[in-house]
Amino acid sequence: MIKYVLLMLTPLFCGAVFGQSLQTIRGTVYEDLNRNGRLDKDEPGIAGVMVSNQREVVLTDAEGQYALPAREPMIVFISKPAGYATPLNTYNIPWFYYIHQPQGSPDYLKYPGVKPTGPLPSRINFPLYPQNETDTIRALIVGDPQPRDNKEVAYFRDDIVNQMSGIPADFYLALGDIAYDNLETYPPYLKTVSVLNIPQYNVLGNHDVNYHAKNDAGSIETFKRYFGPADYSFTYGKTHFIVMDDVQYFGWDSVKNKRGRYKGFLTDQQLTWLANDLRYVPEDHLIVIAVHIPFFSPMYKGDAVNVVNRDKLFALLQDRRHLLFISGHMHFTEHFLMPDSAGWQGAAKLYRMNLGAGCGAWWSGPKDERDIPISYCLDGTPNGFYLFTFTDNRFDYRFYPANLPQDFQIHIVSPKDTVNRPDSTFIIANVFNADPGATVTCTLDTDKTVVMKRFKGNDPFIAEYLKKYKDHFPGWIDRPAATLHLWKTVLPKNLKPGTHRITVEATDWMGHVYRGSKIIERLPENN
Repeated sequence: MIKYVLLMLTPLFCGAVFGQSLQTIRGTVYEDLNRNGRLDKDEPGIAGVMVSNQREVVLTDAEGQYALPAREPMIVFISKPAGYATPLNTYNIPWFYYIHQPQGSPDYLKYPGVKPTGPLPSRINFPLYPQNETDTIRALIVGDPQPRDNKEVAYFRDDIVNQMSGIPADFYLALGDIAYDNLETYPPYLKTVSVLNIPQYNVLGNHDVNYHAKNDAGSIETFKRYFGPADYSFTYGKTHFIVMDDVQYFGWDSVKNKRGRYKGFLTDQQLTWLANDLRYVPEDHLIVIAVHIPFFSPMYKGDAVNVVNRDKLFALLQDRRHLLFISGHMHFTEHFLMPDSAGWQGAAKLYRMNLGAGCGAWWSGPKDERDIPISYCLDGTPNGFYLFTFTDNRFDYRFYPANLPQDFQIHIVSPKDTVNRPDSTFIIANVFNADPGATVTCTLDTDKTVVMKRFKGNDPFIAEYLKKYKDHFPGWIDRPAATLHLWKTVLPKNLKPGTHRITVEATDWMGHVYRGSKIIERLPENN
């Protein structure tokens, strides 16, 4: 694919004539045969491509042409259709948009935003390239990279991206908190991920906002500069991906002179755009909605960890039968079918996955032999990433723990290596990616297999880990996160002295089977 050096779209995508007060913006989506980024005479238009101005959505006609109302400011963008690729910039960010912001971003922002774009062009054209898309699409997806400086960008590179680089995939997606407040980490982050040599898509998180902005609209100006629109969509095969900014920022708190509050929220304009986008998505397609703040958590309440007006989104999706929600933000893993208590009454079995955090506990913890923090998430899940596969309108996934064997999917956290009183000791297993309905069994040596009982609580391992290494964590990380992916059973009272093997097997709702084992020693009575 052709790569352009500049970060933002230039008049390569536009006609040469600039209008002064256009009410309508027009253009062509075309097959860029010579890949020069310009619409040449012999290059055909592409019909049926979605084009949007962040509110309305239209399809290109038989000649690839479109017309949309023009507003100021706005971003005009296309939704990548199946079987086509967009150009990529030097960081492998897809070029599918044109920012129209004549005055640029406010100059009081701590981190610069969009430079003045000048008058609206008379035409905005978008090139596409045909590409072969196999029946199975593979995506590398990670929650919260969240580096606060270049050193932590290097952690992300060596702990996550290095492992990703050996896995064939069609694109990369990060679920927000690309930065940790310091937006100067965007360029080194982009450079790091670009080595994957695949398109990279990014979600806006609450730590990606420009805190000194006066309102929510101004808070995303720096994100927009590097990544483009915060709400957009694209299609591979029969899977339609929708990325949305569900962080509503209330602006800088001038009274207390500190960053302001935020909550999980979707604006009317976003919902209007989404409704218009969905009109052109076939009923048999899988719709994947990627956000930062979860739409609902059964464990944690509050408007900063749930989308408060999710009912409006649910109403738009209630007749859809193939849905998946993915999110980050919470720094723990949480998978479940959306319950009635969340307000979902739609036709689909709506699976919702919170994918933990690539940074684990914010790049905190004791360091390993690579001088990288061993940064478990607060539910005891290792930091890491996912490989999703999308076939037809179905999905599957595998979790890759960072710097650990790929088959490490269950951590038997209790008992410890030696046991004194088996009648008061539980076998506790943390099954990182199990949903609450999973079946988890335990076998001791070759004895009868028993079904373990799920419980809500804290992982004993991570609780002790935080206490043991408290000097390696900031003071505010002082307790584990309660989780629903713990199972337990009690050790037999008559456990004989000697060594014993515990084997735990888990089967989740999708039929994934995970196994883990541990050797323990029952000490003699007189020990």
